Amino acid sequence: MMIPTLLQYMNDPAITDICIHEKSSISIERQGDHRMVKIPINSPNAEQELKQWILENLSAIGKSWDAKHPFADAILSSGHRLHVVFPPITPMITISLRRIAKQQRFWAQQEHFEFLASKVRAGETMIISGATGSGKTTLMNELISQIASHERILILEDTAELLPEHEQCIKLTARPPNADGFGEVSLQAIVKQTLRMRPDRIILGECRGSEVLDLLQILNTGHRGALATLHAHSPRDALRRIELLCLLSTHTLSLHAIRELLGLGINWLVHVDRTNHGQRHIASISQMAGREGDTLLLRNVLEQQKV
Repeated sequence: MMIPTLLQYMNDPAITDICIHEKSSISIERQGDHRMVKIPINSPNAEQELKQWILENLSAIGKSWDAKHPFADAILSSGHRLHVVFPPITPMITISLRRIAKQQRFWAQQEHFEFLASKVRAGETMIISGATGSGKTTLMNELISQIASHERILILEDTAELLPEHEQCIKLTARPPNADGFGEVSLQAIVKQTLRMRPDRIILGECRGSEVLDLLQILNTGHRGALATLHAHSPRDALRRIELLCLLSTHTLSLHAIRELLGLGINWLVHVDRTNHGQRHIASISQMAGREGDTLLLRNVLEQQKV
C-alpha cells in the first residue's frame, strides 16, 4: 500500500527527500547521497489514498485545497515540508516531501562556521545563497542559535521552515488568498510591519520578491544583524538576483541606487553548495568590499586563507 510505505520512509531519519509522481513507485534520497532511488510499490488505489492523506494533513494544520488552487505548500506536524501539485496541472498528484534538518551538517568546516558565528554575534548582516537542497536553511538555523538570548528576533517566511533554538523568537508567516481570492498577507506586507514590533534582529527565510527592496531599505536605516537566504549559483549571482528583484518591484530607483543600498546594507555573502557525493559545505565567504565605479566588490576570505 502507498501510505504505509510513505509513512515508513517519513519515519526513517536517514531519508531526507521523498518524491511521488507515479502510481507504482516512491523515489527517496538518503542523507549523504545525491541520487533519488526509485522504490516499486504495488498500489492500485494510490491516487485516492494520497489525496485522502494529503487533505487530512492539510486540514490538521488549518490549510485546505480546492480546484481553484492546484498547489499546496505546508509544514507537517512531523517536521517535513510538503509540496503538492494536483491534477489537471499534472496527470497524477505529485508530492515532494523534505525533512527539515535540525542537526548541524557543517561540522567538517567548524572553523568556517565559527567565523560566521562571530560575525552574526557582532551584528553584521549576512545573505546565505545556494541551490535547492544545498543547506541554506540548516546553516541559517545554526547561525540564529548564535544570537544572544536577550535579543528579540522576528522570523519572516513565506512557508515556515526555520526551527530556531532561541528564547525570544516571533515567527510571522505569509498567507495565501482563500478560495474567494481574499485574505492574502504577503511577505512584503509583513516586512513593512517589522520595525513597529521592536526587533533586534530580522530573519528573512527566503528572498524571492518585492520584500527584498523593503529589507534593503530597513538595513540602510540603522538596523543591524539581519539574515536572509536566496537561491543563487554564486555570491556574484546572488547580488545580480537581488538587483533584479529590486528592479522588478520599483520603477523609481535606478540600478545605481540599488547597488548603493546593497553595498551599505549587506556585510557578508555566504555561499553553500553540495558535492557530487551529496555532502553540503560552505563554498565561499565573501565580504562586501566597497565599489569600483558601479561594480560591487567582493573579497572571498576563504580564498585568502588558502593563500
